[in-house]
Amino acid sequence: MLYLKKEINKTQFAIWKIEESKDELLSMLHHKDYLQNILSIKSDKILLEKLAVRVLIKKLLGEEKQIYYHQSGKPYLGDNSCFISISHTQGYAAVAINNSHNTGIDIEQISEKIKRVRKRVVSENEYINSEKELEHLLLHWSAKESIFKILDVDGVDYIEHIHIHPFSPQSEGYFKVSESRSKQGKTFELYYQVTNDYVLTLIVN
Repeated sequence: MLYLKKEINKTQFAIWKIEESKDELLSMLHHKDYLQNILSIKSDKILLEKLAVRVLIKKLLGEEKQIYYHQSGKPYLGDNSCFISISHTQGYAAVAINNSHNTGIDIEQISEKIKRVRKRVVSENEYINSEKELEHLLLHWSAKESIFKILDVDGVDYIEHIHIHPFSPQSEGYFKVSESRSKQGKTFELYYQVTNDYVLTLIVN
């Protein structure tokens, strides 16, 4: 079902809570020719996530679209009508669209696994609130995933090249992220959400 639909700074995003079967999701889509590259997926979980993404795009744009992928894995629409970013995690799919420029979205399941890879994600110079450690670590991870998607270049190191400005996580809000991988060295503003099931980050500038 459509869990959330929102627009921030002309970037629309939506989240689908995946409660339907494959057949139920397929019944919401009419252009089966757009789905040929995913219907052969053997993993039920991945197939449901990808079908939910197609339904979300239809909800956001009012019509179904053909999705293609660059060699890097970055998605784009066949008609190039807008920029798109896609993410999914256990039980949820998320899509962001912007008509004029690239965007990045990421959704991550609440899980203790992030603590095992902390040293590969968060630098010693980045602030983590000890009282909200899990969600703060996940927001760092999610934000760096969102930035990685918009950079779309090789050789991105999450410690060396993506830097989270200090903030204390709430249920939702904004924080800034800088990157030093490109020649320009850009700073982005990200919107975030924290729920019992997931954290989400979205580039909004």
